[in-house]
Amino acid sequence: MNSPGENKILKYLLLIPCALILFTGSLNAQVLNVPDEEDTEGGVHYSIVPMLGYSSDTGLLGGGVLQRFNYGDGVSPFLSNLKMDAIFSTNGDILSEFNYQRTRSFGRDIRSEISLIGELYRQAHYFGIGNRTEFSDELYDDKYFMFEKKILDISYRARKTVADYGFEGNFDIYTELGFSLMNAAERNGNTLFAEEMPHGENKNRVNSFGFGVIAEDRDSEFNPTEGYRYEAGLETSGAFSWSEYEYSRLHAELRHYVEILPDVVIAQKITGVHTLGSPPFWKRASLGDKYGLRGYHLDRFLGDSSILHVLEARTWLFSFFEDDLKLGGQLFWDSGRVFSQFDSNGFFDEWNHTWGFGGAISLFNPDFILRGDLGISPEATLIYAGVGYIF
Repeated sequence: MNSPGENKILKYLLLIPCALILFTGSLNAQVLNVPDEEDTEGGVHYSIVPMLGYSSDTGLLGGGVLQRFNYGDGVSPFLSNLKMDAIFSTNGDILSEFNYQRTRSFGRDIRSEISLIGELYRQAHYFGIGNRTEFSDELYDDKYFMFEKKILDISYRARKTVADYGFEGNFDIYTELGFSLMNAAERNGNTLFAEEMPHGENKNRVNSFGFGVIAEDRDSEFNPTEGYRYEAGLETSGAFSWSEYEYSRLHAELRHYVEILPDVVIAQKITGVHTLGSPPFWKRASLGDKYGLRGYHLDRFLGDSSILHVLEARTWLFSFFEDDLKLGGQLFWDSGRVFSQFDSNGFFDEWNHTWGFGGAISLFNPDFILRGDLGISPEATLIYAGVGYIF
């Protein structure tokens, strides 16, 4: 009989062929339509990617991604970008997202982004609050860290460039509105969620308003090789927005890109989050997902504040058909921690680290990139797949 650790390794090995199916299957699903063959900058590009995978946590899962780029009359980075994805599992999980961006809105140079997320998790994760919460494979396999989560999240962001500088640099301001509905319920009385009943359990509504600034100067939005992007913002919620919770959330993010050798790029991201007031547990600072600390389970760490550092080395290894098809890879190292009343306040104390590697494929359009990562932490080894680099 296999041990729990051996069973987990077998589970992740089963996922590797499924990730390959995702990539190879997309070759037959890619649809490209450029009305004017002489205009390589314009046209409309469609990408359709089927997804298939399996794990013992979610069962068999399948779905797909649709992405549509409209470059208008050579508008950079695009006139509009539509992305839709949906995933269904035999365990009853349903994950769907709709995202639409348009760089020209209301007849003006206002960049609009509309996002709609609908999720049903039969086995969502809750590990408690803090940077050193308890974890074991046995408790995880016994569903001790599980609860059921249903969420609907709608947001709108309007972004306006107020100053240009350098060759491609711009300074933007933005404002955003958010609406969230969450229903978090215990699976049974023998779970950590049932024992702690964190602030924000049961049915909840959060309406928020936010604003911030963005300064960036990158050579590409989808595959940057040099430049930077800085963002800082504030999100707030309270009685003024007819919300059930009063809290504020500050965030800042710094991204840098350097091409140290031809087609070898070092990408770095530093993100900080701090919450004030009484946010529900699902609006706290969180670490452990495809954007950072890859290899830890989803939402592994929750706290009042968080700091995250991601370092990646990216390269394109092979190119075919005049760059219509490119194959690449990446190595990464993620580090971070959360802060709460249960943790040390020492900034450099108790950091969590993960590492891993992955692959990338660019199909027919340099802006359309399929990515897969294998993240390794002291607690688990997880596979991630998606469209585009994580930053």
